This record gives sequence, C-alpha cells and structure tokens, in this order.
Amino acid sequence: METIRLNIAGRVYPLSVPAEEAEGLRAAAEAVSHQVEAFRKQYQVQDRGDLLAMTALQFATRPAETQAAEPAAISEENERRLNDLLARIDAALTGS
Repeated sequence: METIRLNIAGRVYPLSVPAEEAEGLRAAAEAVSHQVEAFRKQYQVQDRGDLLAMTALQFATRPAETQAAEPAAISEENERRLNDLLARIDAALTGS
C-alpha cells in the first residue's frame, strides 16, 4: 500500500492505495480538477459542490458514450457462451 495525497478541486485527500493504482488515481484527480475548473470558467459558478456535481455527471455519462463507440473485445469462449445463452433465451421466448 502507498499513501498518496490527491488534490481535487483545491482540496487535499490523503488515501492509502495499492501502489499499482496510485498513478491512475493521480491522473483521475487531475482530470476531475481540470473539468471543475473548465466548468467554473464556462458557467461562472463558484460553489464547489455544484461544480463537483456537474463534473460527476459529465464523467458518469462518458462510459456509455465510450461503450457505444468501442465495443469491448471478448474471448472466443465467452462469445460461444453468449451465443449459446442468446439461443436458449430466444428458444424460451418463442416457445421452441
């Protein structure tokens, strides 16, 4: 475990995290802080809670956009299992 201090929107948060996650968390904190600052400038909002809520909403909607644009690769075994499951669901729905 590693203890890191993340600065998010002007507040410092000390965290104990696995060493392999530290760099990703630092990058995420920087991305959040950058987006908060962008919203502050764009909408001239000063309330940190409002800015963080707007940022959370922005990031929460990104995975759906990413998934639609880039489908995840799956193994041949998982693809076979999914196709089998879909066939069984289809058979149950059609009464076959």
